Amino acid sequence: MENFLFLAFLLATGKLLYHRGFPADFGRSLNLFVINISLPAMVLYEVPKLSLDSSLTLYIIMPWSILVFSVMLLWVLFRFINVDKGIRAALYLLIPLGNTSFVGIPMVEAFYGQSHIPQALIYDQFGTFIIFATYGTVLVSLFSGEQINLINVAKKIVIFPSFIALFIALLLPVPQIFEPMLKTLSMTLVPLAIISVGFSLRLKMEKHKMIFAIGLFIKLLILPMAALAVVKLSGYDIKIAKIAVFQAGMAPMITAGILAISAGFAPRFSAALVGYGIIASFGTLPLLYLLLERISG
Repeated sequence: MENFLFLAFLLATGKLLYHRGFPADFGRSLNLFVINISLPAMVLYEVPKLSLDSSLTLYIIMPWSILVFSVMLLWVLFRFINVDKGIRAALYLLIPLGNTSFVGIPMVEAFYGQSHIPQALIYDQFGTFIIFATYGTVLVSLFSGEQINLINVAKKIVIFPSFIALFIALLLPVPQIFEPMLKTLSMTLVPLAIISVGFSLRLKMEKHKMIFAIGLFIKLLILPMAALAVVKLSGYDIKIAKIAVFQAGMAPMITAGILAISAGFAPRFSAALVGYGIIASFGTLPLLYLLLERISG
């Protein structure tokens, strides 16, 4: 509980810094440090501790299963609820993509401890990140009428710092002399990421309240239940798979929100979905944790 309250404090601190008049690019600077330094360091420090076994397959399959389920569910929803093209594009982009790094990793550490971070990283890097780079790029191209450039998509994946670090961590032993440095740098991820999230929160929205509420309901409640169903149907032990279910319950991805805004997909709606989603997840994730603990005994 202390770790969770600390995350709430960091989130509020980030929002306070925004209202105190910090430079507009302060959040972007924090993001760049986390993406290029903190997250790769955490990958290099934590992933070598991972036991490579068949259970990790679920952590790769789960986010892709959530993607397919989300798209199908939204497609059915849009048959009954008529919304404009921008709202549809925003939901198709933001509902499947969870904030599994900037919020997910700190939340996993807060509720489950540092020992479960490697599983969270596998879910994020092999799932959410690749989905964002591939599905996200294709979706934006389709809704914007642009030509899909597969070379740029592949380049985006291959040169991403934490993805490079992931393959190094999986293929090569990290020299022990670097471990203290990597540990120190990885410890910066939680405070900087959550402060950045707080600084970036945008909560203004006047229209589309019904579809907005439905979107958040799907993202924060339906998707983790769908993930739990995947675990049950596949026969995995919930004790092994609970981090995958927990990650499936994360709020919409900030980077996906930025992409939606940049592409003109209902910018105000997209920003609010990310912002309110993060705040709401501070209520839904503890409930999801209690449910998973009860089920796993």
